[in-house]
Amino acid sequence: MSSFEEVWSLVRRGEHGGAFMLVDCAGVEGGCARLPAAAFSELESLFTGDLAIELADVGPWLGRVAPAAPGAAEAVLDLLRRQVGVLVVMAAPEAGAAGPSFSQVHRHFRKFNVVYGAEGRPLFFRYYDPRVVLDVLGVLTSRQLQDFFGGADEFILARADGEIARCRRQAGSLLVIGGVAAAA
Repeated sequence: MSSFEEVWSLVRRGEHGGAFMLVDCAGVEGGCARLPAAAFSELESLFTGDLAIELADVGPWLGRVAPAAPGAAEAVLDLLRRQVGVLVVMAAPEAGAAGPSFSQVHRHFRKFNVVYGAEGRPLFFRYYDPRVVLDVLGVLTSRQLQDFFGGADEFILARADGEIARCRRQAGSLLVIGGVAAAA
């Protein structure tokens, strides 16, 4: 069983390569201006250029979680509970190595913003929507899971019933660890 407290304890101790959050601003009332910026040391749209400006209030954002910031745990849990955020815990780096930079993680997730349909037409891919990420991960091949996870160890999100789900790769497949209801 997993709880938000267990996950947050891991994040606070820093026993990983950093924690990031994918936020679907389409579900945030008031858009990007209402994101809890104090919970993140860095926060940026996953779109660039004109799209970043035009779709700021409905597009995907990436934030580097600042676990020691006052109210960060509550802000992250709130985004999870409202099903607008996915917590991404990066794998622990090799001894002596640093975790990935914000720009590396940003670049990694940006490459999934557009996919190509059966007719070769580009389509926006809303992989960052916590309401569908389990379904998306569930149909990916082993290779696709590896590519999607990149340097991430696990994705944490809240299910519709309020339970915390921890999604990890295991032996080329997806392991979803359901949890107890998220508590504050």
